[in-house]
Amino acid sequence: MSITRWPNGDTNGLEPEIHAVFPHQLNPINSLSKPITNRKPVFLRAKWNHLLFANYEVDSTVLEPHTPSGTTLDSWNGITFISLVAFRFSETSLLGIPALGWRNFDEVNLRFYVKCLTDGKTKNGVVFIKEIVPSWVISKTANLLYGENYKNKKINSSIELLSNPIRKISYEIQDSNSSNIFSAYVEDSGEIPHQDSLGNYITEHYWGYAARNTKSTVEYEVEHPQWNVTEVSDYLIKFDFEEVYGEEYSFLSEIKPQSVFYCEGSEIAVRMGRRLKL
Repeated sequence: MSITRWPNGDTNGLEPEIHAVFPHQLNPINSLSKPITNRKPVFLRAKWNHLLFANYEVDSTVLEPHTPSGTTLDSWNGITFISLVAFRFSETSLLGIPALGWRNFDEVNLRFYVKCLTDGKTKNGVVFIKEIVPSWVISKTANLLYGENYKNKKINSSIELLSNPIRKISYEIQDSNSSNIFSAYVEDSGEIPHQDSLGNYITEHYWGYAARNTKSTVEYEVEHPQWNVTEVSDYLIKFDFEEVYGEEYSFLSEIKPQSVFYCEGSEIAVRMGRRLKL
């Protein structure tokens, strides 16, 4: 455990699709209510808000064993990244029915970035090492449908207005052995990042991939607005990566992230989808 605080601090061989649709930020989400040709029905609707990203430079050899079949590791300016991401789900519904008992909850995940050539085009995607949520119902459902690696632990979050416009965004994972905190002080609503920037790279991956086994990979599309990105310089990361995400990620507790970002977020929808056969 370390405490770190830095001021400033397919058609070919493919089965049905898994899609997520994110309408344009700050605009009405008309796209979510319109039928979309050749796509599966929406499975989940929700809002994703108050997203924090801590981005760490890592050696590619750490992530290669976890890269799903049919994908390759992605990089930005030759640098391989892994990100700790925390955010709020709210107003969650499944197949148009409010998800009673867990409409609003938090998630804290560890993810990295890949590319995949399917349907004649290169897709930028993410792979989740593990996703922490507070409910076993959520984790079981997501693992079954999408082949992800969800685990349930108690999570607390808070949004504090300290002095206009400064806010403190905080997420805390609690278990029997430790308390893990990711918090940040956010002073503005950010701006649309430049196309070649790291902020754009981290937030603009539009596909997700999960390995069912060595010969089968689940692919789901992610469409969302180009969120405003705020660069965060004052933050607190008190995190036992080994305890939460596994021994091979323990080194992340001892190093400083290359960057920390905040996004306000938007409404989202996730569609049922497909599996790549390799």
